[in-house]
Amino acid sequence: MIRLLRAIRARDDERGVALAAVVLIGMVVMLLVATMVAVATSGARVTSTDTAWNRAIAAAYSGVADYQSRLNADNTYGLYGQANAPFSAASIGTKFPNGTGGNPAFNYQSGTAWVTVPTADGSGSDASFRYAVDNSKLSSQGVIRLQSTGRAGNTTRTVVANVRPDGFSNYLYFTNYESGDPTVTNEKGSFASACTSAYRPVATSTTCDQIQFGPSDTLEGPVRSNDQIKACGSTFKSTFQSVYGWTSASCGTAAAKFASNPTTVSTLTPPSTIGDLRDSMRSDLPATTGTVEGTGCLYTGPTKITFNGNGTMTVLSPLTIRSNVTGASATSGALITNAPPQPDKCGRLADLRSAAGATVPIPKNNMIYVQNEPAVRAGATQDPNYWKGSAETKTLPTACDATGTASQWTSSKANGVGYPYVGNSSSTSEADPTAGAGANVVTPYGCDRGDAFVQGAVDKAVTVAAENYLYVTGDIKYPSTRSASTVLGLIGQRAVWVWNPVNAAGNPILPANREVNAAILSNLGTFVVQNWTRGSTAGRGTLTVSGSIAQNFRGAVGLASGQGFDKNYRFDPSLATYTPPKFPQPTVTTYRVATQVESKTAYDVNGAPVS
Repeated sequence: MIRLLRAIRARDDERGVALAAVVLIGMVVMLLVATMVAVATSGARVTSTDTAWNRAIAAAYSGVADYQSRLNADNTYGLYGQANAPFSAASIGTKFPNGTGGNPAFNYQSGTAWVTVPTADGSGSDASFRYAVDNSKLSSQGVIRLQSTGRAGNTTRTVVANVRPDGFSNYLYFTNYESGDPTVTNEKGSFASACTSAYRPVATSTTCDQIQFGPSDTLEGPVRSNDQIKACGSTFKSTFQSVYGWTSASCGTAAAKFASNPTTVSTLTPPSTIGDLRDSMRSDLPATTGTVEGTGCLYTGPTKITFNGNGTMTVLSPLTIRSNVTGASATSGALITNAPPQPDKCGRLADLRSAAGATVPIPKNNMIYVQNEPAVRAGATQDPNYWKGSAETKTLPTACDATGTASQWTSSKANGVGYPYVGNSSSTSEADPTAGAGANVVTPYGCDRGDAFVQGAVDKAVTVAAENYLYVTGDIKYPSTRSASTVLGLIGQRAVWVWNPVNAAGNPILPANREVNAAILSNLGTFVVQNWTRGSTAGRGTLTVSGSIAQNFRGAVGLASGQGFDKNYRFDPSLATYTPPKFPQPTVTTYRVATQVESKTAYDVNGAPVS
């Protein structure tokens, strides 16, 4: 028996235990496989949902791209849309005079068709979109709001995008020509004959040197020109774009510094006139009266505007008779009178002609337009702002009468709003603009021209446009409490001048350093410092511009010898999103998406609005 047990134990290799282990392992493997199958099946369902989720947002972005392409093909496409769509109807001032133009993407009712997103080969897909437009801020802020909803499977998603034109205020510095304006600065280049002109309103240098960016110049923002730019040791801290590149020929200084490689771009063309902006002053146009901002303020002849930093402005405009007229030659309109006791929207006649001026609210998100005094119209209804044609004013003197009988017109050379500037003594008087050869010459101040003289603290979005010249007579700044949408536009059709008067000895009257916070445009002329060649070689300090500068011709602010100002130009980031009210755009432009964010879903998969 003992031998038998020993024999059995000798042959014992634990085969029963191994079998049990195999069975156990098999069960575990089966459980793992079952789990993996379950997870894989669930993942397939999640992946399908994720695909629809992602395709829906991609379809919404396709809607934004579709609308953007239509705008770029037709710059008036902002006037197309469906006013009854919930997104559009909720925006006061949204108008679509052109209707939908047959675009099915403007569908908004339940059950109506969506626009299918094509695949790479052009065939249809299961993704689609529809959109709605809010153009109520197009004229006031240059922005179109677009709501685009994408659909894929059983999922819809919505984005809201701000679309705006690629305009002049998008660039810190823009020029059509890099040579000076022959009618203003008499620079050479292709206008060399202008240097022999007997009348030099500003440029008194006998060399007529070509304008350039110097080694002390720093530009902190996008730069663009339709011409070739000359850069001599300058610093450019953002994009640098031009049609004909740049040069440093004959600079003799350190190389220019670029934040990125300069690039070649297409042409942006300034408008030939700003005359159409006058329509924003008319009270008989539905496109103006039907907007939230309503009509702006029209002034005639030399007009001095001081922004007070409290939502108001003080205006001196002696030649203004009527504002918000009802037509190009209308005899009716909002007569500026001494009644009622409270000031009219743009100022009462007596206040506008007084030394103190009229203090009125800034026309928020609107425009101030300063026009030349209208000419005599033979055989036609006379413009109501023609001074000698008005029963209210034809017997009153003006600066052009050379009588000097009115307090603000102390001589035949005055323009009625304080220019030429006269200080406390002859040593601080501005040089005579009509002086003969060899005298200190400044820009001529017309007695009846549409010149605006602007300074102060601006706390409302507004644009000031002058049919002739616009003078920046003092610092123009935003308050510390400024909102991003508060942007100022300054337009001088013939020129925007930084006022820099000199006395009889040729020395500057004002303190050094100036600052201008605005989007500046001269569609026919230039942005230039008055008397930039005068004064000590120690210079006038720094001209700081926070905003943008766009000009037809290049304007000078100083000389390489040190006279005049150094440049400190920096782009205002608010201008990347907001455009000054009614600011002119290039004759042909492209539209870009400034911002886009996902919002609450606007429609379900059946096309019904989601409340």
